[in-house]
Amino acid sequence: MRTLVVLLSLIVFFLTGLITGMDRTQQENDRDTYTAEEVSDTETIEEETVVIEQEAPTNNTEEPAGALHLTQKAAGLLESAVTGFFELVVNMAYQLAEVFF
Repeated sequence: MRTLVVLLSLIVFFLTGLITGMDRTQQENDRDTYTAEEVSDTETIEEETVVIEQEAPTNNTEEPAGALHLTQKAAGLLESAVTGFFELVVNMAYQLAEVFF
């Protein structure tokens, strides 16, 4: 019984750290977005012209938009499986926390 309580406590602490770390990463990304938006209008216009000039040459060797690679399909399947498993673990941890608090 004691081992089970210790194991569950470690899982709760791990998931808490994981969520806290993800939140900090999101805050850093938001901070980077704010600094990027402070660009002056003249720099934005110059960047837009460069982008337009670079988009002019077209490449006819690209694959059709509807065709997905096997790698992309496998990545999508893996993403949904991991997301589902993570949601299950988080719900179990939440229910465990509800029992103790």
